[in-house]
Amino acid sequence: MDFNSFVNSFYSPAGVLSVEKKEDGCGEVRFVTGNDKFTGIVLSLAMDNPVFETNKNISFVPESLYTEYLPHNRNFEDVCYRSAVNKIRIHTGARLGESGKWLDIYSVPLDYEDDKYTYCVHFLTLDNSEDMVQEIVDTSQISNDVLKACIKLHKSDNLKEAIGNVIYEIRRICKAAGCTVLLLHNETKEYSILATDYEASSNIKQVSKFNNFYEIAASWEKMLDTEGECAIIKDEKDFEYYSKINHPWYLTLVEAGVKSVVLFPLRQGRELLGYIWVTNFDINDTLHIREVLELTTFFISSHIARYNIIQRLHRMSYTETLTGLPNRFASREYVESLIYSNTKFSAVSIDLNNFKSINDTLGFDAGNQVLAEIAKRWNAISVFDDPDADIFLSRTSGDEFLLVVKGYKNQEELLNIIDLYVDVLNERLTVDGCDLHVTASFGYAEFPTDADSADTLITHANAAMKEIKQANSSQHVLRFTPDIIRDEHILEVENMIRTAIENDTIFFNLQPQYDMDHKLRGFEALARMKDSNGNIISPGEFIPVAEKVGLIDRVDGIVFKKAGQFFGNLLKKTGADLTLSINASVRHLMKNDFLNEIRELILTSDIPANKLEIEITESIMIDSAEKALRCIDEIKSMGIQIAIDDFGTGYSSLSYLNKFPATLLKIDKSFIDKMDSSESSRQYVASIISIGHILGFDVISEGVEEPEQIKTLREIGCDFIQGFVWGHPLSAEDSEKLVLEETNS
Repeated sequence: MDFNSFVNSFYSPAGVLSVEKKEDGCGEVRFVTGNDKFTGIVLSLAMDNPVFETNKNISFVPESLYTEYLPHNRNFEDVCYRSAVNKIRIHTGARLGESGKWLDIYSVPLDYEDDKYTYCVHFLTLDNSEDMVQEIVDTSQISNDVLKACIKLHKSDNLKEAIGNVIYEIRRICKAAGCTVLLLHNETKEYSILATDYEASSNIKQVSKFNNFYEIAASWEKMLDTEGECAIIKDEKDFEYYSKINHPWYLTLVEAGVKSVVLFPLRQGRELLGYIWVTNFDINDTLHIREVLELTTFFISSHIARYNIIQRLHRMSYTETLTGLPNRFASREYVESLIYSNTKFSAVSIDLNNFKSINDTLGFDAGNQVLAEIAKRWNAISVFDDPDADIFLSRTSGDEFLLVVKGYKNQEELLNIIDLYVDVLNERLTVDGCDLHVTASFGYAEFPTDADSADTLITHANAAMKEIKQANSSQHVLRFTPDIIRDEHILEVENMIRTAIENDTIFFNLQPQYDMDHKLRGFEALARMKDSNGNIISPGEFIPVAEKVGLIDRVDGIVFKKAGQFFGNLLKKTGADLTLSINASVRHLMKNDFLNEIRELILTSDIPANKLEIEITESIMIDSAEKALRCIDEIKSMGIQIAIDDFGTGYSSLSYLNKFPATLLKIDKSFIDKMDSSESSRQYVASIISIGHILGFDVISEGVEEPEQIKTLREIGCDFIQGFVWGHPLSAEDSEKLVLEETNS
């Protein structure tokens, strides 16, 4: 028979398979030939086989054993035997392991055989979408029954109840004595029965009655690696076979009174979720039952995986990993829920005192141990004498926590509760053989007395905490009062800033930066603001207020967009090789969407990334070093330059500086002003320049106003200067004129 002409006459993927005749049954199964569509599917499946991961040049060879392309699979062989030898037409489907693809197989016996082989033709359809499953579902009443059963998965929010309803229906469809869904928890080496259903008259010994059944269930994964996508036991021959390859399981089957079983793994991608099986059914219906469970595993696996992902994401997004406490998202949601229910409560902002010194002297691992131990002690504090009192503790950032207390009767009782958290720190804390004395500052604000929104309440609690921390007294607890963060002038300026944001009267000036030969390096973008009457407000007046009341990131963002748009157009127009430097506050940099804001700035302004420089204040290395470093590394990976601003005005470890992927260090104006007043002041600036050069940074001095300062800076090796001596802050128009003069000179 001309098999090649035969398969090429079909439009669908078609291939001829041979089954070897043997005296004791059937032998090898081979791919005899196939049309191009058929061989394409076979090769696609072969590429998903780990055996071929290093051989991407595999080709289809006629008369090859099917195991040259597919994993050994007794169920696939069974389909071939039944079709080629028993002359039965078979329509079945298979979900292909970790790939998640579905293979629809329609096997038709050929009325042809020779002395050695008997033959069948397979028509294949391969797809990785749920539409393929639906098409298979639409082809048989069996599959329609499965679909009707599995629809119940989408009608319940209770996973256990939903799966229980489904397997009740599946057991009835299979006319089996029992059906079970088992989940594996490999991290803890445990299993759980998600759902099980047995007919009333069943005498099968259930899984929960066996000791150490986890070891049995865990052995199935390795077993199925060699057996294919499922295990089928329907007769003595099958029992004998599985007795050899998995004897412990075989013994449990015998003890349980199992006469037949079909077992499928529940997988989602590469993740093994568990198993589903049915037991004691009419073995004449084995293929039908296999098809039922094949489809059922698809729906159940997808539902369990979605449920697991939701639960995992919920835990990840609401739990802080180091301490296991709820994180700031969880605490914010809890606070908002209490406000929504109009419940009286207090938010207590907690910050560990001098925690940075622990990290600097003992290292981050020791610091993490301290945080974990303190969290453990605080979390162990029980609810108090009053059963109505309730607490919620979360870690909101590095060494900061938020305690929410409700149900207290009065301020005295609230303070007694907070004092428990203060007092527990007096107990000795030993890390790496060192006894540490850790204290904390506690500031609190009450809803609704001190604030009527979550933002304001937490802001007020933080303000009280910072106030008591700065006081550096023996008292560690302070309640918020309005005079802590507000006076009449601050409120006035804040309103001016909000009005300027609303009326779009925040703008920018550009101050030129030069190298020591007076060649233009670029500009720093500086925020400027007009009030409602058009009067210029000094940046020295509105910038500190913007920082204090939490508006600085909005001011920065406006300057970013306006200066970026102008500078991008300027570079296009002039072709100048210049850099735009923009300032990012600590608050702005710590925002979750900061990186996206920078990406959008580059995209919309057309500034080449390497022509953009972000100035970051040195203080960020004190408050938020680890998170900042991750953010700065991401910025650097975009090709953007990093400058450390106002260097020397705060405290930062050289080890932090060494980690910063900066290219420029800016010396604060206060040092330049004093530089020529004494030799020690001159040497101090020289030392900063030397440190910068040792760490691989260029150094720029800002606030240079006198020619004598330029001379000194040249002598001690400064690279760039910025200041009134060579350039005041300029409007956009004047900046463009300066660039045109430079490029034409």
